[in-house]
Amino acid sequence: MRPGWAWPPLIVLGLAALAAPASAQVEIDPPEAAAASVVTLVFVVEPEGAATTGVVVQLPEGTYVLSVPVKAGAWVSAVDAAANTLTFSGGSSMAVERFSVKVQLPATVGEVQFPTLQQTSNGEIAWSEAQERDGELGYPAPRINLTAAPANPLPRTTLEAAQRDDGTTSAAPWIIGSAIAAVLMIAVGGTLLQRKQRNDP
Repeated sequence: MRPGWAWPPLIVLGLAALAAPASAQVEIDPPEAAAASVVTLVFVVEPEGAATTGVVVQLPEGTYVLSVPVKAGAWVSAVDAAANTLTFSGGSSMAVERFSVKVQLPATVGEVQFPTLQQTSNGEIAWSEAQERDGELGYPAPRINLTAAPANPLPRTTLEAAQRDDGTTSAAPWIIGSAIAAVLMIAVGGTLLQRKQRNDP
């Protein structure tokens, strides 16, 4: 081996550290929701050896931002409808940060990804890999699994819908009460009829 090819050990280690995949990650909570539903997503961003100073989320097609809760501190949010992106900026944190947004999710069942650019004091990290690596470190895009919405239940009968104040739905009390009311009405009607007959000449 030629002497000029031998790199100093510290340089080799430094290059290996730069090339090493990230140990942190960006995840979405909840990891599963019904397709086309309205839900608040929380992007959980871990620090990557430097302060997080911004987050840019690429929203998948069919996702619509309804509102962005105000985040404590200096963080501010911005939605670019044309680019379909959500941005948080203005802060600086070495801790795990949570960024919330209320959205309507796509109507298609399956996995959808939210590629995210994490801006740090040491540069940018693109969490955009389509596939997660089993047992390996990488830069997977945050993702959520969309499930089919539950089928609409069959309409309840009148007796089932007539719920009493105590929370029960039994039809027996209603039947008994109706029968008692009918008997009383008949008795009152009979009494009035007898009085009328007596008063008639």
